[in-house]
Amino acid sequence: MKGFFSVEGAFFTVTGKICDMVVITVLWAVGCIPVVTFFTSTASMYHTTVKCIRYDRGKVFEEFKDAYKKNLKQGIPLGILYGAVGGVIAAGDHYVLGMAASGTGAGVFPAAVMLLVSFLYAENLIWRIPVFSRFSDSFGNILRLDYVISSRYILRGVPMLLIIAAGALLIWISIPLVIIVPSLSALALSYLSEPGMHKYMPPEPEDSGDWRYGRR
Repeated sequence: MKGFFSVEGAFFTVTGKICDMVVITVLWAVGCIPVVTFFTSTASMYHTTVKCIRYDRGKVFEEFKDAYKKNLKQGIPLGILYGAVGGVIAAGDHYVLGMAASGTGAGVFPAAVMLLVSFLYAENLIWRIPVFSRFSDSFGNILRLDYVISSRYILRGVPMLLIIAAGALLIWISIPLVIIVPSLSALALSYLSEPGMHKYMPPEPEDSGDWRYGRR
């Protein structure tokens, strides 16, 4: 028990990580206040959670701030682009599902097509955050890389979407959980997204100890 409650014991380690995740979530929420910076802030949250919480590297505030600055220029147009596409898809879903609900049967096929489009959009979106947080390239190349990775790992995207759904459900059940669930969800996502991204990263230098390759 003495070891459990020591400064380096499990109790203080776990509570320290919980506090850090709360701080990360608060930083994320503040960073999202201009709605167009959603991608910037969410990618920064993912980066900070993986580096600081999963791999125990760096300081939370400094990592988030540096990632936010790095992601801001491309994050704003990405947010506008995905927001616009998502809005069009949502409007299409509403229209064709209304047709399908009319009972005429005319909207069944269009509704099925729109549901498929919505699923593919969600798959691409769920991979967009980790890919954007990890890779630095031109706007077009980042879009292309995300398309390649999300297509290759389309089945892996299903449990990733379920993680987000579970997080939303937890917040719906208990509103106070909103203070930690976003960062906790990013941590859970990393166990699925990181192995997929490793295959598209440059070969790891020998004995580099780089956390991005899963090194502690």
